[in-house]
Amino acid sequence: MTTKILNVTEASFSASNPGELDYMRPNAFKFMIHNLPNVSYFCQAANIPEINLPPADQATPLVDIPHPGDKLQFGSLMIRFLIQENMLNYKELYDWLIGLGFPEDRKQYKEWGTKQNYRFPDINPAKQQSLGQYSDATLFMLDSNNNPITKITFRDAFPTSLAGLDFEISSGNTDYMVGVAMFRYRDYVIDIGSSGS
Repeated sequence: MTTKILNVTEASFSASNPGELDYMRPNAFKFMIHNLPNVSYFCQAANIPEINLPPADQATPLVDIPHPGDKLQFGSLMIRFLIQENMLNYKELYDWLIGLGFPEDRKQYKEWGTKQNYRFPDINPAKQQSLGQYSDATLFMLDSNNNPITKITFRDAFPTSLAGLDFEISSGNTDYMVGVAMFRYRDYVIDIGSSGS
């Protein structure tokens, strides 16, 4: 005995097929962040962080009942970049962290904020100092012709760590130094079909 499948037509089946059949390539990307032009140019790896919505559990005498939570949690943004011989791009990140953490004097925070004033010429100085702590970061996904096709914007990003560097004279290989930096941000948004510069 055969079972007759109802309400399935060739038209409805084909309509459910995806129109885009190309696959994402892990090496087809471009990373940009306004405060770090040299880091952006030499970027070798970046990630799309995890996004979590922890559930809210309703306690019962038996099994707790999970419900959708109401507060998203975004993971850390990580990038890897080749370090220039004069360490210029490494120092870009170093200066940003020093400006935020001001280990020697509060003037270091003020000086960092002053250097960012050009980004917000029409805003009063108090807000310029605050906005200078952050910078949007953008990760472009590239299509098969290496044109930007999707844009992911990490809003209000700032660095939280810059990995140390290990030098070794005994190695016979010429391995270039790679920097690793971690960022936190307010959130990220995904725009399909965006173009970048």
